[in-house]
Amino acid sequence: MLVLGNDVTAAVLTMTDVVHALEEAYRDLAAGTGVCRPRIDLALPLDDERVYRWGTMEGGSARTGYVALRMKSDVLTEAGPPGRRTQEKHCVRPGLFCGLVLLIDARTGEPVALLNDGLLQHLRVGADSAIGVRHAAREDARVLGMLGSGGMARSHVEALRAVRPLERVQVYSPTRAHRDRFAAEMRELYGLDAVAVDEPELVHRGADIVAGCTDAVGDVVLGRHLRP
Repeated sequence: MLVLGNDVTAAVLTMTDVVHALEEAYRDLAAGTGVCRPRIDLALPLDDERVYRWGTMEGGSARTGYVALRMKSDVLTEAGPPGRRTQEKHCVRPGLFCGLVLLIDARTGEPVALLNDGLLQHLRVGADSAIGVRHAAREDARVLGMLGSGGMARSHVEALRAVRPLERVQVYSPTRAHRDRFAAEMRELYGLDAVAVDEPELVHRGADIVAGCTDAVGDVVLGRHLRP
């Protein structure tokens, strides 16, 4: 059985590849030739502040002949004042995570690979959003409002650029240094007019697309901030 790290994923997969693969997988589901069980979480309270969470989900396609099982092992903590609480997660220690994908050949039942899902998960979530944008956003959508400035926000910019001619990103996250760094990276990587804003409602102002990529507890994309 192959054991594949994030370096292999980075070398062989592009965001365009993942968008195409997911579109095919959703067609399989609609046609009845694919199956998917949404994620189920097992939550174990550890103390007043921490919860251990084990999560799994599976899917498979008769067209490809493969089934995949995704597994996550997280210790969760919540922090921050009311209205600005966040949910932090880690495995072993803060900054480390554990997500694995077991790939099985459905034609033989043989486990064929175990993959680290760190990069793969960012690609998958970004590509899912890109599919939504492809079908729901205006063709001339050029301004992206981004709530959040972490890895998932970065993958969303990459993904949405694949389906719409983005020219501007306006980003908010609670830590000024994080949002400033994100804006600088988007300017350098993609040549976008990327600006960091000081309030979340300013993310929505003039945006054609709004993405919430945060670890906030509660709603972040608020209808009252959207223009008609």
